[in-house]
Amino acid sequence: MKKLVITACLVACSFMAYANERAKSVTVKQAQSMRDDSHVSLTGKITGHAGDDDKYWLQDSTGRIRIDVDDDDWDDENVAIGKTVRVVGDTDRDDGHTEIDVDHIRVVN
Repeated sequence: MKKLVITACLVACSFMAYANERAKSVTVKQAQSMRDDSHVSLTGKITGHAGDDDKYWLQDSTGRIRIDVDDDDWDDENVAIGKTVRVVGDTDRDDGHTEIDVDHIRVVN
């Protein structure tokens, strides 16, 4: 049983590392012009809530973009507001606007 749990954990970690590696590191401005469902990585500051409970503004030197972060993707959303974070997720283009559907978020400062 222990071997099965350890193997499952290793597979999950490998998949997450692969998913993060294949994410293209882009700026907010670049992400806004990318096609729907592009896998991206962005670094910027969370400046506050963007309406919904799970939507926030991410800002870098090129602009700001709305990100959609599910509660289970981080422990406490208030920890990240005002902090610089790295997000990995997919672009979501609806109604002429682009947002990032976040898969992983990590505070970098």
